[in-house]
Amino acid sequence: MTEFFTSLRHFFLNDLIMNGTEECTVWWCDKSGTLLTLEIIAIILCIVGGLGNIITVLAICFSSLRNNINCILIGSLSFAGFLYCGLILPLQAVIFHRHSNAVPQEFCSAAGGIRYTLVGVILVHLGIIALYRYLNVVHLAQYQNLSQKRPLMITIAIGWILPLLFTAPPSFRIWGGFTFVPAILACTFEKGIDQSNRIVTVTCGFIVPCIFIIFCYARIGCVAYGSSKRVSKWHGNVSQTRALRLSAMMLCIFGVYFLGTFPYFIVNVYDRTFSKPIHHLWTTVLGWILYCTNPIVYTVMDLNFRTAYRRFLLGDCEKSPLRRGQTATYV
Repeated sequence: MTEFFTSLRHFFLNDLIMNGTEECTVWWCDKSGTLLTLEIIAIILCIVGGLGNIITVLAICFSSLRNNINCILIGSLSFAGFLYCGLILPLQAVIFHRHSNAVPQEFCSAAGGIRYTLVGVILVHLGIIALYRYLNVVHLAQYQNLSQKRPLMITIAIGWILPLLFTAPPSFRIWGGFTFVPAILACTFEKGIDQSNRIVTVTCGFIVPCIFIIFCYARIGCVAYGSSKRVSKWHGNVSQTRALRLSAMMLCIFGVYFLGTFPYFIVNVYDRTFSKPIHHLWTTVLGWILYCTNPIVYTVMDLNFRTAYRRFLLGDCEKSPLRRGQTATYV
């Protein structure tokens, strides 16, 4: 830990960055305008995404939304987004600003571990939300059991701890490793050592959760389609209608995340030698943009969130939010 902070201090002081000490041979050496653009994008997304996600968290905390299972999960998801925008994007902006040819290994191991951990946390939370949406629509009894305080806390804890099983080993160079790749100006999986961690992380940390999430929403869609044929039975069923509306919002959030993450993983799988760095950069920036859009999705698709945002920003916070038991019908 001491070595990491020492490397971090030297990194920001520009002592260990080898600019000017070696001849620059990377493609971006004469592309200062490109790096400046990337730096500006990182700073803007850091501010917009950080503020948007933390306002979402605070709006939930200071309104009756904090008593709703779905909103609690969204709050945890938004907090992960806030950490990503507040930790990863500023570091990336510094790397773009310094035109870095090298970054201290300890710093890169920590930065890479934090980055991929937070990406994993976001994806696992999307899977948890999909599971709760699925149970709420298809298996209501199991949903009520998992909505109790203790199971919910355990589920959220799993959402934060599970990604560490994949990212902690390479962070400490026990299984795989992270290193700085000058071609893409980022800390990513090291290609010169055991690649099994990278393969397992991509498979179990991305492909499997995506398949699970798609299954949950496909099953919800089938139930909604079957129910639409029984309009008379559904007429006036506000709870079921609201459940499907929220499921549609969660599906939209997953779609946004998938569009931002899938191209990045595809490029990393098929271009392990970073022979086409520009594709790594634009897919990374696409991911950053879409990590910041969840609050926009909440605002556009859900009246309760719009109300909570407005009341929070106007300082009209609810002093006595409803208790959990009184909001059981709000799903």
